[in-house]
Amino acid sequence: MKKLLIFSLICSFSYGVLFAQTEISAFSATGGAYNMTFLSDYQCLGVNPANLAWTRNDHKMNIGFAEVTASIYSEPLTRGEVFHDLFSNEDWIDTESEKKTAVDKFTDGRLMGVADGMLFGFSYQDERFGGIAFNIRQRLFWSSILNDNAASFLFRGYDDPYFDAFNQTEEYGYSTNPAYASTVYKGTDQHHLLTLEFSMGYARKLWEIEDDIVLYGGMGIKYIIGYGGVQYYQNENGALSAFSALSPFYDVDYGTPTPSAVTGEGLKKVGHGFGYDFGTTFRYRDLKVAVSLNDIGSIYWDGNVYKGNDVKVYKCETDGINNYNIFEQGELIVTDNAPDDPNEWEGIKTKNVKLPIHLRGGGSYRIMDQIEVGADIYIPLGGHVPGRFDAPIFGMGAHYDPIPWLQLSAGILAGGGFGANIPFGITFIPVNNEKRSWSLGVATRDLLTWISQDNPNVSLCFGFLRFSFGPKINYEKY
Repeated sequence: MKKLLIFSLICSFSYGVLFAQTEISAFSATGGAYNMTFLSDYQCLGVNPANLAWTRNDHKMNIGFAEVTASIYSEPLTRGEVFHDLFSNEDWIDTESEKKTAVDKFTDGRLMGVADGMLFGFSYQDERFGGIAFNIRQRLFWSSILNDNAASFLFRGYDDPYFDAFNQTEEYGYSTNPAYASTVYKGTDQHHLLTLEFSMGYARKLWEIEDDIVLYGGMGIKYIIGYGGVQYYQNENGALSAFSALSPFYDVDYGTPTPSAVTGEGLKKVGHGFGYDFGTTFRYRDLKVAVSLNDIGSIYWDGNVYKGNDVKVYKCETDGINNYNIFEQGELIVTDNAPDDPNEWEGIKTKNVKLPIHLRGGGSYRIMDQIEVGADIYIPLGGHVPGRFDAPIFGMGAHYDPIPWLQLSAGILAGGGFGANIPFGITFIPVNNEKRSWSLGVATRDLLTWISQDNPNVSLCFGFLRFSFGPKINYEKY
């Protein structure tokens, strides 16, 4: 069976939402809305590797497990609908009025899920040697915008006026004047990336004038295992660009073979690649300024790889879904291209896709021992690839240490296609002495989500197993 291009992509995101912070961050930094000059040790990998050259605590080794940041941003659904309807299987969209409301909500409305789960991290920092770190993290990015036709087909199925005829024998609606997908779905943009990364970084002090002016430099390298990559969009000239490489876990059947088939079940590797990060941090007394360039590289997809063809949208076999759980019920929407058209999905051996390269900049100033303020900017570079934000992201905020075992953080974050957010975080340090420390905490990407219903960014960042040990000797702490 030849599934329609757009709904095959919707189905592919079901794992993302179940697993599903904008970019890489950490529970200890999320609330302050700036990372570039705050994160150090293994937490700075993927953000600014230069920060391995200095530490924020009194220990030279840090280790952490299961630090997670995750969020779902929704323009179509309110906060209550995200919690109660996005994953519900209860049918309640039955009438034409209810279906029209659903179509209006999802037309040109962005749904975005982003997650970063650091499974394990370790760092060692020494004055003479410098700083070295390693971590393993799983990263997910998923973004979906449907145009009016895609939204209508999703909820109304063959009752949409586009399908102006009905086959009574086989029970499907079809168009007597079918148009190409690039025309029918113009404005629709969907992309998804799920990877497992093994990262290593090194940094050291490059230049110093007494203790007041210091320049640090660092680099990182990561080996990437790809479990899922999907892209569907049209460029400024209207040309369709679509590809898919999904692990068997997603259970998406394109109805046509591929020379890169991966059989079996579960999360299996369907791609691999390397990425590189470079960063530098400059400090003048209590002021720090940093810049980094991250995700330089690509993923070589070589499993279950398909490319999308621009074919005519011909028929639809169902009358639409009956709730907002588009990730599960979306699989029930089955449409075919015209019988004389080639398959919309064509199996291919490989496809090389660039990573979402981006530039970061930031700065911070420690006003007093207990208070630091800072700001960050994240600028997406390169072409339209899976995992890329649509616009720059800007954040600013502060960290406040009222007592030795407590840290509070708050800020403002905006851009990237997900509106304005007010993050907040709290970190506890119940153990903190010369030999060892233990920190844990939670944060949210947006406090406004819990006050307002519209455009929610439902998020949670947490870490409970972060430990530091080994007293430093003559090593710089900032």
